[in-house]
Amino acid sequence: MKTLFSAIATLVLSCATLFAAPAVEELENSQFKVSIGDVAMIVDAAHGGKILSFTYQGTEIISQMTRVNSFGSTFWTSPQAEWNWPPVPEYDNLPYSVEEQGTTLKLKGQVSERYKYRICKEFYPDPVDNAIVVTYTIINESDQERQVAPWEITRVPNDGVVFFQAPIEAISPADLLPFHSMNGIALYAADSSERNRKINANGKGWYVFANEGLMLMKRFQDLEEGEEAPREAEIQVYVNEGKTFMELECQGPYTTLKPGESLHWSVRWYLMPMNGPGIPGMGPGMPGMGPGGPGMGPGGPGGRPGRPGGAPGQRPGGRPGGPGMPGMGPGMGSSGPGTGSNSGLGQSRQQ
Repeated sequence: MKTLFSAIATLVLSCATLFAAPAVEELENSQFKVSIGDVAMIVDAAHGGKILSFTYQGTEIISQMTRVNSFGSTFWTSPQAEWNWPPVPEYDNLPYSVEEQGTTLKLKGQVSERYKYRICKEFYPDPVDNAIVVTYTIINESDQERQVAPWEITRVPNDGVVFFQAPIEAISPADLLPFHSMNGIALYAADSSERNRKINANGKGWYVFANEGLMLMKRFQDLEEGEEAPREAEIQVYVNEGKTFMELECQGPYTTLKPGESLHWSVRWYLMPMNGPGIPGMGPGMPGMGPGGPGMGPGGPGGRPGRPGGAPGQRPGGRPGGPGMPGMGPGMGSSGPGTGSNSGLGQSRQQ
């Protein structure tokens, strides 16, 4: 247990040395690189403003598969019940116009003909926090009052460990993914199944994905119970069939927008080696995990029952698993006891 806390403390200790100056650089084919020190993010304005790559010293942390809906990081509106499947083209894959460039990249999406929302995205490096901040804006371009929530979806290889603060008994559907609990932290070591699976959890405004010696951390607004969209959740983990990819998802508050009104929601992206400097502002311990952090409140009931159902022809296999997270011991890395397939199945989704 102490070794786990040591690993987490390393992640969240304040960093005394600032990284190199931030920058936004235009590349070929309407792609842009947002960088701060050793961390770089590649954004594709021509294809939905997607985040294609997120690297530390050239080592990639997000999925690089080539099949549609299996790579990069995207943004949708929630609840999904409004549009079902496939993703709305104007949000997910049609071109975004470049509104501003310099130390900030601003992209403006097209208005959805069917749903009358416009999505804008802003990317900027924060040298004080050693983070890249992604701010999403949803604009109600209709002539009616609407309710909507923001939803970020980041696809990563099916390897490594995902963890966030939540009681595992509040994760739904129960026992669909083999989560383990350590002092109020829910941990899932990537496994595989013949079917797709998805869970919902009321977290505490952050999650971490550890793989290949790196830690990807996201920080976002912590939702109170009842603030999420109907049948949705603050944190969702979707595991695609086989050893292919996972989706790490976070959502913001369900918000009422009058015609012409907009909501803004930010996600702070951090990427660092497991033994590297931590994240400023988190204090001596992740919330609820170490001395000085607030205690964990009761978890919410989660959200809807899973969005699974598989895509034929997925590329078999995934990246070879990296080392287990420091201090976690056998069985909590990319393989080992407790990471076998789970027989529980979520509902199917179309691809």
